[in-house]
Amino acid sequence: MLERHKTLLLNFILVLFIFVSRFQSFGNPLIHVDEEFYLFGGGRLLHGDLPYLQFWDRKPFGIFLLYAFFHLFGSYRVFAYQIGAMAAIWGTAWLLFRMGKTIANTAGAFVAALLYVALLNLSQGEGGQTPVFYNLFVTAAVALVLRGITQPDRKHPAGHALLAMLLFGLAMQLKYTVVFEGIFVGLYSVACTGLACRCVSKTLQKAALFAAAGLLPTLAVFCFYTAIGHGWEWIFANLESIFLRGHAPVEETHHLQLRMLRATLPLMVGLVATAALAYKKASQPQYLYLTLWACVACLGVLAFGGWYPHYALPLYAPLALTCAPLWYWKPGQAWMLALLCTVSLTGQYSVRKHRLENGDQQTFQAMVNVMNQKPGCVFVYQGPPALYDTPYWCPLTNHPFPGHFHEKIEAHATSIDVMHETHRVLAERPEYIVTEDPLPLLENPSVREEIFLEINANYKLVYRFQGLNHSIYIYRRT
Repeated sequence: MLERHKTLLLNFILVLFIFVSRFQSFGNPLIHVDEEFYLFGGGRLLHGDLPYLQFWDRKPFGIFLLYAFFHLFGSYRVFAYQIGAMAAIWGTAWLLFRMGKTIANTAGAFVAALLYVALLNLSQGEGGQTPVFYNLFVTAAVALVLRGITQPDRKHPAGHALLAMLLFGLAMQLKYTVVFEGIFVGLYSVACTGLACRCVSKTLQKAALFAAAGLLPTLAVFCFYTAIGHGWEWIFANLESIFLRGHAPVEETHHLQLRMLRATLPLMVGLVATAALAYKKASQPQYLYLTLWACVACLGVLAFGGWYPHYALPLYAPLALTCAPLWYWKPGQAWMLALLCTVSLTGQYSVRKHRLENGDQQTFQAMVNVMNQKPGCVFVYQGPPALYDTPYWCPLTNHPFPGHFHEKIEAHATSIDVMHETHRVLAERPEYIVTEDPLPLLENPSVREEIFLEINANYKLVYRFQGLNHSIYIYRRT
């Protein structure tokens, strides 16, 4: 009974901490362009449109299917996806707490779980970015294999590993970057099978079965697109297009790398401590297993590059977990508490800064009110894709994500001639064009020049939102 009350109390504290950490952003439809687009895409899916065909993006089908569920809540869809994100964070944090108790005491494990929640706000994770959701699948998969390590006498360890690989398969349908962690868990499980049975044929069978389970959800989506005659479109969007992207300017890359390093470097203290314990406690393989997970997650980010702030989000679950053993030492306790307080406060400042920079519910409503005055189609060249998730969406293009027009690195990576598509969209005479201030290092100047030739000739400014460092402009056709 006492243990049950303790569990309820810890859950209450965790849920309260999650809610307080994300209170500033709750109900805001303008948190980040990515999740705005996922919600719009989910809505289009409910209308019968398909990713890669009626609206193009390189994200997996699963993320749009998930947001289609949230879109079912109608005018409450923003609250729905943010509540869904909080539920996923709670599940991930609770799993981290349970896993942390295999390498640390209860206090250390719980502080590590709280640390994960707070860290998300440092890297644009206050809303519904893909890692907020797929971290739950990844952590659950890692936990299933960990259970077999810490409780080797339990029945059906191979079944747990198979379920873990299926969870990785589902996670891949939210974002493919989890593939490295999936390969690691699969290989670890295969190695354990091989060491246990000393049978090559059985080990190879398990390897094939695990690989099939991990690929099953993606293969199912591919087969669906092939069956409707659009297999090539799926292949291009999901496999080829990412390799056709250009490279960001060196200055921008270095800035983003430094930002990610600042966010993750304090957590490396925990990784080093857990690695040292893995060496010292060789008879307890959970230390080595969790250390390797954290290292593979870091290597995955290094391999994919990109360096956008939210690319750090997958690192926070394994790195926060490896901080749990620091609680064994007094200086470690001080470090974890100081880190939790610092990250929590810095995260709240970061969320506030994003809100002032990107706008909030009032900003979004003001934009919609402007368009209500003279209803018509909207083209978002730069700005919030949330404006497409309104009655003013028109299929002017099947590439509605703004970055596919204005980002220089996307110029040859989306299967369209960007200039030709820009001319085609402008020929449709959209009632509204949405832009932001120029981005000299990142923007395609030819496309911007073409957009503003049309704006200067036929449009007038009807709304401006001034953020901290940039503005959003809405132009109406005269």
